[in-house]
Amino acid sequence: MFVGFIGELLLTAGVIVLLFVVYLLWGTGLQTASAQDDLREQLDFDQEQSDGDSSSSLQDLELGDAYGIIRIPRFGDDWEWVIVEGVEDDDLRNGPGHYPDSADPGELGNFGVAAHRAGHGEPFADFPELHVGDIVEVETAEGVFTYRLDDAPDGDSDGNKINISDTWVVDPVPGEPSSTEPDEARVTLTTCWPRLGSSHRMYATGTLIDVEER
Repeated sequence: MFVGFIGELLLTAGVIVLLFVVYLLWGTGLQTASAQDDLREQLDFDQEQSDGDSSSSLQDLELGDAYGIIRIPRFGDDWEWVIVEGVEDDDLRNGPGHYPDSADPGELGNFGVAAHRAGHGEPFADFPELHVGDIVEVETAEGVFTYRLDDAPDGDSDGNKINISDTWVVDPVPGEPSSTEPDEARVTLTTCWPRLGSSHRMYATGTLIDVEER
């Protein structure tokens, strides 16, 4: 009888875990897809340009607002996400988030973006596939900014661009003290490591190579 009780308990626990995984990978994805639709409606670059308001739009954003669009060809030709302003849980559940204290695209400094690898649409599920030379394109009301990933000091010797750290990586100059003055425009992408944990962060960084202003 006791063995039967233990068996039923384990079975119930297994069902609960399975339901949680289904919710994490599917249920949260539906919520994020709906949020992305709402965020995309906030973006009207052509209208902002005609109103002459593009110069102040990024500065006036509040946490959770639509910030711009990010495209990474390595993840597929149709991989495109609306970036939100902010990187708290409530922000990242809606899509990739811009670190509010980091630079804006095109500025000297480090433009930082974070996103989930598991759940909430898994924007960075394929993050480990990134390599040196991959392109990151960011579109905002001010223009289209193209970055190329380069090799961080602790990058893998085979050219893979993925690095894992338990320290802060979105300082103005990645890998340097926060007081270091930047002399180039950079991008740093971050996500959790391991995939279902957050003890470390996985990141990739690169430099600005092209700007198409509106």
